[in-house]
Amino acid sequence: MSGGFTLEPREGYLYVQLEPGYEINPENLSRLYSAMSESCRANGLTKTLTVGDGVTRNLTPVESTDFAWLMTRLLPGMAVACCFRDYAPDDQSQAFRARALTRGVRMEFFEDLNAALQWLGVRPTPKR
Repeated sequence: MSGGFTLEPREGYLYVQLEPGYEINPENLSRLYSAMSESCRANGLTKTLTVGDGVTRNLTPVESTDFAWLMTRLLPGMAVACCFRDYAPDDQSQAFRARALTRGVRMEFFEDLNAALQWLGVRPTPKR
């Protein structure tokens, strides 16, 4: 995976697969959000599903706020579902989600893929 993730436009949403053990940090988020923005615009998508196993976070609360604002600038009006197995959203995660929502980006964390797809309002797409 180049850059720690792959992007796959699917019917009605952008599927983002993170490499196992992906670290959420400033450098990785900048790269990820830019790539998601470009792909969504090129494909006319307004929904994203990001999936990862063993995802970790290395952001200060201030960096989380900064990246919530960046996400709203790069992904305006988007619905963003994050399906991270073995990741328990904490207060910092929920604050990030709330900040994004104040600027028009709906975001939610899930452990179950089907629940994430249902929240996005899309059907599973078979792998190619």
